Amino acid sequence: MKKIFDGKIYEILPKPDGIIFPYQKAVIDEGDVVWYKMLSIENSNMTDVSQNIYWNLKFGSNYTVAVNTAKNFVSVKSILLPNARTLLCCDDGKVFIIDNDASVISAGELKYRDRVPSDLAFYKNSLWASFRESNILMRFNLNTMHAELRIGGKNSPFDSPENIFIDGEWAYVSNAGSNKIVKVNLEDYSVEDYYGFEEPVKCYVKSGNFEFVLLDSGLYVI
Repeated sequence: MKKIFDGKIYEILPKPDGIIFPYQKAVIDEGDVVWYKMLSIENSNMTDVSQNIYWNLKFGSNYTVAVNTAKNFVSVKSILLPNARTLLCCDDGKVFIIDNDASVISAGELKYRDRVPSDLAFYKNSLWASFRESNILMRFNLNTMHAELRIGGKNSPFDSPENIFIDGEWAYVSNAGSNKIVKVNLEDYSVEDYYGFEEPVKCYVKSGNFEFVLLDSGLYVI
């Protein structure tokens, strides 16, 4: 495991040839100064990129509408849906869908016991959400935002689940409490440990054959 960045990172967005992540460049009276880096897996180069490149990867072609809709474009959860649509889940749990014509549709709220998701992912026309406080992974109907399935709870395999990354039929769930990545088969709902660390796991993604993990101490390639 090799450390590739030492600093405060807010999220990791995978792309076919690498990753992009927003990071804390500085702190001023008004708050954090956020810049954006891109890592290429082809040549291992890491460079700063423009905000628009980050927005386009996170929100799609209608990123200007998404940024204006979201209260915080870094912390908002975003999923690129089929047919060039984008789903946003804001910090208060309110959900919006931006259609391919840039119209904004209010789609209700996504919560569990008044808690908002720590992360969202999309699989076979359903939303999967992790809830840190309840130690669960839940499946929601995309059209109604109603819960359909829950994994976890009492004797949960999750411990403060954070990020969800889906690869094929597997959901990789980063757990800050147990310092583990747990993988869940989204077809038969079996659960197994995937990778353990000595500190909290905040985020895990893949790009090509490369695996990246965000820990308290920095960003690593596994």
